[in-house]
Amino acid sequence: MRLFYALMIVLSLLPAPLARASDDYGVIYSGQKDDQVYNSLVVSATERFEAERGIRFRQRVINSEQDSAEAIRAFVDRGITTLLLVGYVHDKALAHLAPIYPHARFTIIDSAVTAPNVRSIRFREQEAGFLAGMAAGFASKSAKLAFIGAVATPPVQRFGCGFVQGARETGRPLSVITRYMTTDMEGFRDRRLARVVAEELINEGADVLFPAAGVASRDALLTAAQAGHMGIGVDSDQETLAPGHIVTTALKRVDVAVYNALRDLLDGHWSAGSQELGIADGGVDWVRQGADRFLTPAQIHAIENTKQRIRTGHLTVRQTDAVCEKPELRLAAQDTPPAHHLQ
Repeated sequence: MRLFYALMIVLSLLPAPLARASDDYGVIYSGQKDDQVYNSLVVSATERFEAERGIRFRQRVINSEQDSAEAIRAFVDRGITTLLLVGYVHDKALAHLAPIYPHARFTIIDSAVTAPNVRSIRFREQEAGFLAGMAAGFASKSAKLAFIGAVATPPVQRFGCGFVQGARETGRPLSVITRYMTTDMEGFRDRRLARVVAEELINEGADVLFPAAGVASRDALLTAAQAGHMGIGVDSDQETLAPGHIVTTALKRVDVAVYNALRDLLDGHWSAGSQELGIADGGVDWVRQGADRFLTPAQIHAIENTKQRIRTGHLTVRQTDAVCEKPELRLAAQDTPPAHHLQ
């Protein structure tokens, strides 16, 4: 009997299992969770955090902007009050619900929601787009490039505008076609439309395509590769998708941003406010490895030198620019819009 009571005392002193403490954490994705582009970066960060800290995230995948509010309410009403929201698609719902749930803590990626219980994490995609535009401009043989955006959301527009500015930085007389696939957020998953638009751009003479279109980006890149042309990856390194055809990738370190935010949450350092991550913060970059198949050492040096100028603040890449202020929306089979001619 004494042994029994002694064991009970010892067991009462043991810490509760970590899994029980983790029930307060949730993450909401949009579209395909394992998209091998954007969402997959978040998956890698949360899985790493689960392994290191014993945290278990409740997960949900929504299919439309309208589903976001319902998903947020469902989590918080069940007591899961620490939420990671992945993507611009949650912007409107969170702006409405954050004041209604002041006891919850929200971290949203790729949006700017101002509330005392929200941390907004954005990226200076224009900086990564700028380096990618330089690489594409140097690599192009036809002197015609194309940027494909799924939908004209602010992050996608920043990628596109940086791309145009970077191409101009090469000093070559280039044409850059900027094309958006649709106004529907489903465009990020519309693989068929991505292939159609990529084929049309190739037929118009573009030999380097830079798609910023979520999971649909992969189909645009594959279409370019199958036609013997080049592509620029987005978000995560896309080299393995079409080896020998990917000049570089405009990296967006969503995994680093998510991991750091989760670390702050667990360590008690989380605070509301807005963060904007660029080259200087390790938030965006370009993939140099393998670029020598398409670029000369002097061209690579020029891109690296530009990267350093951006990092130190000697070069500012604008989110908007006169040459890319009015992006073209081009659905399949519409009239061809004019290209940007860079001198």
